[in-house]
Amino acid sequence: MMSTVESCAEVGEDPAFGWRHAPSLQTLFSLINRDGEEVRVVGGALRNSLLGAPVSDIDCATTADPTKVMHWAKEADIRALPTGLDHGTVTLIIDDRPFEVTTLRTDVETNGRHAAVAFGRDWIKDAHRRDFTMNAIYMDSQGRLYDPVGRGIEDARARHVHFIGEARKRIEEDYLRVLRFFRFFAQYGERMEEEGYAACIAAQAKLSGLSAERVGTEMAKLIQGPYAARALDAMHRGGMLTGILASVPHLSRFRRLQTLARALYLKGDLTLLLTALAVDVREDGERLARKLRLPNRTRDAMKRMAQTVRTLRSVDESLLQQLAYEHGKETACNLVLLALVRRQINPDLTELSMLFRDLALWSLPVFPLNGRDLIDSGMRPGPQLGERLSALEKAWVSSGFELRKGQLLTLARAMR
Repeated sequence: MMSTVESCAEVGEDPAFGWRHAPSLQTLFSLINRDGEEVRVVGGALRNSLLGAPVSDIDCATTADPTKVMHWAKEADIRALPTGLDHGTVTLIIDDRPFEVTTLRTDVETNGRHAAVAFGRDWIKDAHRRDFTMNAIYMDSQGRLYDPVGRGIEDARARHVHFIGEARKRIEEDYLRVLRFFRFFAQYGERMEEEGYAACIAAQAKLSGLSAERVGTEMAKLIQGPYAARALDAMHRGGMLTGILASVPHLSRFRRLQTLARALYLKGDLTLLLTALAVDVREDGERLARKLRLPNRTRDAMKRMAQTVRTLRSVDESLLQQLAYEHGKETACNLVLLALVRRQINPDLTELSMLFRDLALWSLPVFPLNGRDLIDSGMRPGPQLGERLSALEKAWVSSGFELRKGQLLTLARAMR
């Protein structure tokens, strides 16, 4: 049953909420809290502060309609971007910091993909149209927390991802909430609501009606969560993960990767996580990128990683430096981690940690030769010049970057 009152709590001077004193946010409060209108912070910033997690974006909700917000911003010489006017969202840029400000809403019609909304002034109705209890918390300019659904603060602190009201109905309003349920569990990970899980599994067939871009965006966020392995396991048990990835997932590899990354104080990037989970060969990367509409740079990086990692059978300082020179330091570390979770190598983790530390301090060398040097030594310009230069660079890398310019020119003359 819908709550009809807002429970309220004070954050006081809790350092986790110290961001509320930021001048840019105070400017936003002053801009909109007038003429009978009100603005409150909502959602992620409050959820993270209750958990002691970092706060990056600050989103707000307001009783003022978007045209009024845009007008007031123009009067105050504040940049306002109409980022989602149909759904009541304006982005205000204050002191170079963006704030999404969305007018209170109620759903008029839902079809499982997009909702038709009406602007309103009722904080309780706005709260009850949201997805999870931990996302329906508000804070006013005085630092008072409001919890219209009655358990948002409690669930946030308990890391409990809990649908507002009946899970099935929340999901039917927007089937993307199936993936959002698992994505939030991947981020917070303490407790999975049984009713919510069952409703998500029952509705999994409806994901095919969503755009690949929306699914891909959620999956990219999901697998980067600290509890992603648990979320992916739950999805796989429910029979939905293989269809989303268009391949059988390597869950044991993914779990090993998360464990090793924590042990080595590293954070696997999206390319590494995706490759460990679902890419064995270049064709897998192509298929996964197409299925999730991933950017071309992510597709190409997965394909290169799948191809390169197959050659790794050991790791030492020289190899790591060569990989860093050819692919960059981050990719070099990723390749070693991938080879490790694929059980191609089995280094001592303490020694590997030291290798990674030394690599971070290592300055990438500069190839001491260029095309002009070869021309000055008597070689004619043309396609063969580039081929010769490339062969010389490979020889230089293989030498551990030890060959000098004179030695390389001697080697060049021997190649003729």
